[in-house]
Amino acid sequence: MVEDETAAPDDAAVQDMLAAPAMLEGEPSETPDAFLAGVSKALKASADVDADLASILSDHLLTITPHASVVANATAAIVALAAKRAEPVDE
Repeated sequence: MVEDETAAPDDAAVQDMLAAPAMLEGEPSETPDAFLAGVSKALKASADVDADLASILSDHLLTITPHASVVANATAAIVALAAKRAEPVDE
């Protein structure tokens, strides 16, 4: 079976973001804060990810101690971004 050639870059980007460093026996494990910071950094650095949405994810969801209304705050930020993008362009 031949894979779709256009899907390869997306698959590679996902694998890069999800790849965890190899843990050798005896090494300290990565802290949750460091892991989330790494995921946030990878999202923001990837050309295949919307930078504004990556910022919203990083600010609202990729935190160790999320705010009680984290989902509502992230939803509001996404709706505001969608409304901004839906506005007609003034020429």
